Amino acid sequence: MEKPLPESKRSKNFETFYAFSLAWQLGFLIAVPLAAFIGIGIWLDSKFNTQPLLTLLGLLVGLSVTIYEVYHVMDPLIRNDKKDA
Repeated sequence: MEKPLPESKRSKNFETFYAFSLAWQLGFLIAVPLAAFIGIGIWLDSKFNTQPLLTLLGLLVGLSVTIYEVYHVMDPLIRNDKKDA
C-alpha cells in the first residue's frame, strides 16, 4: 500500500500541474483565433480577389480576440498576486 504524499509535496504537484495547464490553455488561446481568422481572411480574399485586405483584417480581429481572451484568463492571477503582495 502506498503512503499518501505529504501536504507540501501535494501542493507542489498541484502548482506544477496548474502551470502546465495554464500554458497549454494560453497556447490554444493564442494559436486558434489567429489561425482561424487569418484562414478565413485568406479564403475570403481568394473568393473576392481583395488580397491582402481581408487577410490583414482577419489578423487584426484574431489579435483582438486573442488579447481579450488572454486578459480574461490572466486577470484573476494578476489580481491574486496583488492581494498576496
